[in-house]
Amino acid sequence: MKLNPALFKNAFFRVIITLFLFISNSIVSQNKTLDYFLSKAEENAVALKENNNLLKIGELQNTIIKSQNTGFKVDATSEVLFAPYFNSNGKAIEITTNPSSNAYGYDVGITNGGLYAAQLNVTKNLFNKASTDNLLFQNIIKNKAITLSSEDDLHNIKKNVIDSYILVYQYQLLASFTKDLKTDLEKKLQVVEILVKRGVLLESDYLVLKLDIDNKNLELQQTEANFKNLYAQLYNLCGIPIGNIENLEIPHIEINSQQNLFFYQKKFENDSLQIVADQKVFENQYKPQITAYGNTGLNAIEFANIPQNFGFSSGLKLSIPIYDGNQKKYNGLQNQIKQETLEYYKQNNEVLTKNNLKSIEQQITSLEQNKILTENQIIQQKNLMEIYKGKLIQGQVSIIDFLNLVQNYKITVYTKLQMQTNLWLLYNAYNYTNW
Repeated sequence: MKLNPALFKNAFFRVIITLFLFISNSIVSQNKTLDYFLSKAEENAVALKENNNLLKIGELQNTIIKSQNTGFKVDATSEVLFAPYFNSNGKAIEITTNPSSNAYGYDVGITNGGLYAAQLNVTKNLFNKASTDNLLFQNIIKNKAITLSSEDDLHNIKKNVIDSYILVYQYQLLASFTKDLKTDLEKKLQVVEILVKRGVLLESDYLVLKLDIDNKNLELQQTEANFKNLYAQLYNLCGIPIGNIENLEIPHIEINSQQNLFFYQKKFENDSLQIVADQKVFENQYKPQITAYGNTGLNAIEFANIPQNFGFSSGLKLSIPIYDGNQKKYNGLQNQIKQETLEYYKQNNEVLTKNNLKSIEQQITSLEQNKILTENQIIQQKNLMEIYKGKLIQGQVSIIDFLNLVQNYKITVYTKLQMQTNLWLLYNAYNYTNW
């Protein structure tokens, strides 16, 4: 049999397209995980992006500090000054360096009659490495504060995303349970319909069960509405456009081991260094300053002598602060008070953190014990429901008794789901505090 190349080619492409669509659908249909939302929240957080830009600005500030304090400063200046004399040497107005005694005008020793200047100036601070290092240290501490702020922002973002994810997952479970319960009751309704026709059960039994199924439909609609609302909130927290609603994977949250160094300790340490850095920068003004300077160009007092008045000059300038009204002392006292205030807050945070962790641990222990008891109740209720199902078919129990048992089972399952949700929230709260 001879193969048709065109048919073979078309069949080959159909297989490839089918495989591609199957793989694509498999990828799209994968359930979303908690890690996915956490990574997206970190990726899209505007506050983190802003802090990253602030850190870049801080790095540029280091360059500016070095340029301002260790580099040469070059500038050009130009000046033309006229200081005329009136009624000098028989003239109404005269520009001269030798006015007559009865002339009116500025003292010749001050103005020399005028000034013609065009100069290139160069200055540089000498022996100011300590002052520059203080400014750089202050900027490093400021950048460290931005880094700590980013860590704090990310920590809060993760806390909120995990809490939101847990609540969405809770309603996902509630909707699934209600749907399964409704499906099971609908199957029972078919059996009851048959039993009513055989005269084993009353028609009222059928109507009671159907009414309960209608109520389950209303519960399911409300649960799914709450699920969609919380789902949208989760996507908003993470900055993700909302597409098709997909199921979430179970959140895997483990309690972290106790920290040796808490975040608040790192923050207070940096705040303390900030006070020290500000104090050092303030004291820069009390260091002796030596400035080297030089200039070249035109500096003349008579227009006629300009060609001969091109030259240069250089020198050193020493500045030594002597007294400023004890500002240095009072600034130091202010910073000492700030350090004491920081220590008060640090001690208070230490007490609150230990108390909160202990309280959460106690709640977790109590809730885990209650959850075990509730799970045992669910097992017993399931067994009892199986017994009632058999008796219901035989007409030995009423529909109302059976539905009461189903209602109790539903309440117990809801209680267990709420306990599990609260446990996850407590785990997250513990990790949030233990940081």
